[in-house]
Amino acid sequence: MNSNWIEKLKSFNQQFLVCVGIDPIHEKIQELNFESIFAWCKFLIQNTYEKTNVYKFQMAYFEQSGIEGLKDLKKTIEFIRSNFPEKIIIGDGKRSDIGSTANAYAEAMYSYWDFDVVTINPYLGSDSIIPFSEKNGAIVICKTSNPGSNEVQNLIVDNGEEVYKKVLEMVEKNNSRNNLGLVVGATFPSELKEIRDKNNDIPILIPGLGFQGGNFKKAINSAKGKGINIINSSRGISFPKKNISSLEEYKYFIVESLDDFLSSVSEYV
Repeated sequence: MNSNWIEKLKSFNQQFLVCVGIDPIHEKIQELNFESIFAWCKFLIQNTYEKTNVYKFQMAYFEQSGIEGLKDLKKTIEFIRSNFPEKIIIGDGKRSDIGSTANAYAEAMYSYWDFDVVTINPYLGSDSIIPFSEKNGAIVICKTSNPGSNEVQNLIVDNGEEVYKKVLEMVEKNNSRNNLGLVVGATFPSELKEIRDKNNDIPILIPGLGFQGGNFKKAINSAKGKGINIINSSRGISFPKKNISSLEEYKYFIVESLDDFLSSVSEYV
C-alpha cells in the first residue's frame, strides 16, 4: 500500500501544486498519430514530469477504450511508479457504493490500480466514504465545477446550510486518519472560499480552470489558507486547438501550455 498521500503532498512544501490531468480522448490521440493510449500517456508524462508532481487519470476515457484502454492505464501507472515514484497519482473515477461493494471498489483502486488516492462520490453517506478512508483515503466530491451542480449541491437543507457544506461536515467526521480531501471547482470561487474558511487544513483538488473557464485570480485567492490546493489542468495542456504537424511541435505545445498554466497560478499565489 502507498504511503499517506497527504504526507506526500506535504513533502513538496507548496500550498498550490499544479496537477496535469491525463484525459486520453481517443479521437484526439488518433489525430496526433500515437499508436496507443500508453504511447500518448508516456509522451505527455516525459514532457511534463520536471514541472509537476501530481497526475490525475480520468478513468472514463480509459474505460471507453475497453480492455486495451485499461491495459494502457495499468502500464502508464507502472511507468510512473518505476521512473517517478515521488509523484502523486490520482484516480479520477468518482466511485461510490456501500458495504462489500464499496470495499471492492477501494481494494481495486488501491491494491490493483495502485493509485495514491482516488475521487469518490459521497451521496450514499458515510458508508460510501469509510471503506476508502480505512485504506489510502479519498478526495471527496463536494462542489463540482459544472453549472448543473447547483441542482443538488446548493440545495438548502437543515440549519439553512447547502448540501455541499453538509458534505464537508461528513468528510470532517470521517477524517480520523487524516487522509481525506475535497473536490471543489474553480468556477464557484465564493463556495470555494466558504469551504476553505470552514476548514483551513484539508487538501482541495480544484478543477475547472482552462477549458471550463474558471478565473485564476478568484480561485486562488479563495483557496488561500494553510491547506494544500491541487490546481488541475487537463485538456488545456494536452490537446491543442490547432493541427499539429510533428511530435516536436506537439512537445513544444505541451511544454508551452504547462508553462503558461504555471505562470497563471504563480501570478496570484
